[in-house]
Amino acid sequence: MILSPFTLLLVMLAFLAGLVLGALLDKHILHRQHVGEAMVANTIADRFHHPHTLLNNITIPINGDTTQIDHVLVTDTGIFVIETKHYAGWIFGTPDDSTWTQVLYKSRHRFQNPLHQNQRHIRALQQLLPNLPLDAFHSLVVFTGNAQFKTNVGSQVLHLHSLIPFLEAYRPLRLDERQMAYVIGRIEMKRLRRSLETDEYHHNALRRRHPSPHCQPAH
Repeated sequence: MILSPFTLLLVMLAFLAGLVLGALLDKHILHRQHVGEAMVANTIADRFHHPHTLLNNITIPINGDTTQIDHVLVTDTGIFVIETKHYAGWIFGTPDDSTWTQVLYKSRHRFQNPLHQNQRHIRALQQLLPNLPLDAFHSLVVFTGNAQFKTNVGSQVLHLHSLIPFLEAYRPLRLDERQMAYVIGRIEMKRLRRSLETDEYHHNALRRRHPSPHCQPAH
C-alpha cells in the first residue's frame, strides 16, 4: 500500500512526537532519581561520623558491559553498595521476587527487584577488588520517597530515616585505613568518567537487559 504524502507526514510527526515524549519522560525519571541520590548523599555527609568516603554515581565496566552504582560508601566496617529508589505509593515484593510492584492510586507498575539489581553492582566491585573478602561487601537499598512497604522486603531495604542508625550499628570492623585507601583508589582509577554519553550507554544497556515500564517516582 502506497501512503499519501500527507499520511507519511502524519506518521513521521507521530514518530518524532513519541521520541520527544520518551526523552522528556526519561529526563523526568532521571531528575527524580537524582533527587533521591542527593538526599542519601546529604544524609550521610551530615549525620554519619565513622571514618568514611562516599563515592557517588559510579559507572564501571563488567564483562564487556557497564553497571551504574548510585553510591559506594567505604567505611571501616566495610563497603556499602547503596541503590536509591525515590518512589511514592505502596511497594510489594520479597527478596526472592524477580520484580516488585508499585501501586500508586489506581496504577500498578512493575520494576526490577532492586536487591537483585544491586547484586550486579556488588559482583562488579568484587571483580574490581578481588583481594577483599566477600563479607566486606554489603548491599543496601534506600527508599527516599514516601513509599510504604506492604510486604517483607527484607532487612537490606530501608527508608532514608533508618539509614544512619543502620550504618552506625554495623559491626565488626572490616577494613583498616590502608585497605580503605586501596578500595577508593581502585574505584576512582577504573570508573568511567561521567558524561551524557556514558549515562546514555548505560541506560540503553539496562533497557536491553530489563525492558519494563517506568515506575512513578515520589514528588
